[in-house]
Amino acid sequence: MAAAQDLFLGNNRVVRAVSGTTIALTAYGAGAGFEEWHSHANDSISLLLSGTHHERLQGRQLKRTPGDLKFIPAGVMHRCEQYLPGTCKINLDLNGQALQKMAVSEEQLAGLSGSSLPAKFTLLKLYHELVAQDVPEASTELLLFQLFNPATPAKHKGAPPLWAERLKDLLHDEWDRNFHLDDLSARLGVHPVTISRYFPLYFATTLGNYMLQIKVNKALTMIRASNAPLTQIAYNCGFADQAHFTRTFKAITGYRPQEFRKA
Repeated sequence: MAAAQDLFLGNNRVVRAVSGTTIALTAYGAGAGFEEWHSHANDSISLLLSGTHHERLQGRQLKRTPGDLKFIPAGVMHRCEQYLPGTCKINLDLNGQALQKMAVSEEQLAGLSGSSLPAKFTLLKLYHELVAQDVPEASTELLLFQLFNPATPAKHKGAPPLWAERLKDLLHDEWDRNFHLDDLSARLGVHPVTISRYFPLYFATTLGNYMLQIKVNKALTMIRASNAPLTQIAYNCGFADQAHFTRTFKAITGYRPQEFRKA
């Protein structure tokens, strides 16, 4: 397996090899040494934990902020620059044998990007175990498998229907609303029974828990991007009080908010 410095640019503070996958906690500075065009020999996934930077990727110019999750296929050229001091990511380098062992397709990898909340929270738990360093190897391996094979009530074939994609956008755009099923049904043009029957299939959880995941995801960015009091962040993200916020945050990410701020 290649050395960590050959896999990820930056200061690889912690590195572990798990089931043929290299997982690294990497810090970045403002030096020009981190700003060259480069590609990776293997597929890679990263979650930005803190700080910001700009990235040029496949003809796009992107500003990365805390909570951004990305997948870059092997061999794709990209360039990251303008790192804010304190920028930190969890990076995964996935060789072909590891992906074959976990039965992971390129389509699954590409689907991790964007607003894949379960993947983000699984990566945060991986980060927690990476930092702890005294967690059994099997626990980290299970999390890695869960990243690509999340628990669902049943397997479904093909892409989700259009109404499920529209529902996902609706829930993310209007995350602070108290939705009613009849309202969702009318806006999506599908029967309430259809939504209730298939929501767990396409979202891998209940509607209530999915909405909590969205709120926690917003809190992740605010905790890392500002020094606002946690109570204020809790209110801004739609939680009734800090106690409820803390319980929910830990249940979903494996951290208490104050621990994540210091991590």
